[in-house]
Amino acid sequence: MALKTPCHYIATSNNFIFSLHTKQRYRLSEKDFIRNRKLPFEYLVLCMLKMLRRSLQIELNSFLKELRSSVKSISSSAFIQSRKKLNPDLFYDLNNLIVKEYYSDNDERVSLYKEHRVLSVDGSTIQLPLTNELKDIYGTFNNQKITNDVVIARVSVLYDVLNEIVLDGKLCNFQQGEVPLCHEHLQYAQKGDLIIMDRAYPSFESSYLMKEKGIEFLYRCKITFSNQVKAFYESRKKESLVEIKAKQHKSFKNLAYKPDSSITVRLIRITLPSGETEILMTSLLDTEKYEYNEFKNLYFKRWKVETFYNRFKNIIGVENFSGISNQFIQQEFNCALYLSNMQTILTEDVQTQVEEKYKNRKYEYKINKSLSLGFIRERLLQLYSRKDTAENILMELQELFVKNVVPVRNGRNNKRNVDKYRQRTKPKQFMNRRIVF
Repeated sequence: MALKTPCHYIATSNNFIFSLHTKQRYRLSEKDFIRNRKLPFEYLVLCMLKMLRRSLQIELNSFLKELRSSVKSISSSAFIQSRKKLNPDLFYDLNNLIVKEYYSDNDERVSLYKEHRVLSVDGSTIQLPLTNELKDIYGTFNNQKITNDVVIARVSVLYDVLNEIVLDGKLCNFQQGEVPLCHEHLQYAQKGDLIIMDRAYPSFESSYLMKEKGIEFLYRCKITFSNQVKAFYESRKKESLVEIKAKQHKSFKNLAYKPDSSITVRLIRITLPSGETEILMTSLLDTEKYEYNEFKNLYFKRWKVETFYNRFKNIIGVENFSGISNQFIQQEFNCALYLSNMQTILTEDVQTQVEEKYKNRKYEYKINKSLSLGFIRERLLQLYSRKDTAENILMELQELFVKNVVPVRNGRNNKRNVDKYRQRTKPKQFMNRRIVF
């Protein structure tokens, strides 16, 4: 058994950021970052990891003050010129490094369901600034009233719902389908994983690819998915093993399966409190190990990826970009993925302390996600640039996390109004308008 502390991930990040190899690999030209500048490569990266939400000049002034640098000021123009030299893949690979560290030699930390990592793939959208470059890359969209154009991008993530870790995240053109993006995420899953998906994802190809990789799946399935599913729905059985076959294509060229390929799956009927019936389709065929009564709660675990998007958009604020080029958008999107994972890692130990401290209260309590992110952001530079005091800063953070909690009120159920935002006109994002306080 092994256990990694938050200090380990900070040290790993530091080693990556301050490595000469990293500088050489992620600069866009061999001539970049070779002189001693006011904002060297390493501190440019740290500055961006703070997620620049206020006016850029105010953020830069604040950063230099925290850095205790002899440099008193950096113009926003100079900062932007430096950003242009930085490959966005740096933050993507930094996040991947942290994810690999989390699942390697960290047995006591990683939560599993019957020896499976429980993952979920889900998509969403985010609004981007309205520029000609982003229009060309992501396309433009109108609401029903066609009042103004907006640029909308597709987001897709592979998310560990038990450990709240993003294994992979992608930002791409809205026209990119969710199922092909799911196939791309599979390279970050491993044999024995269980992936839970909603009814937008079931397909023979996805199921076949996962079975070939030894990955288990659990879908919410439309009744119209196949004749076998429709027959099962009409049979009123609780569960059944059925064989699904590849749909006939004009050509099977470049597909991983043949026309006569088939997969055995387990269909499960779930009745919701509203009386509505859901059909689940899974590769977990062992009825003794995976009992029927477990599947309702197991599928519900997928909801964690929905709460991740709420945190990603409304707390981390991924849509509040400080730049308007695609390069800058990709930089900040990847930064947000990394920051989300580091927030999870820095707070996961403290939750046990919270439960112990507030165990005699009426409600259970959990760490306040919004405030904890603010505390981390305020001390991020100290954590990463002052190795001798990083442990003391972590202890200070943990005390703040324990003091700032919110109650968990289970059983609340708000009626969903699907038309609530249908006619809403989103405000335009002005390029020169930023929060200054």
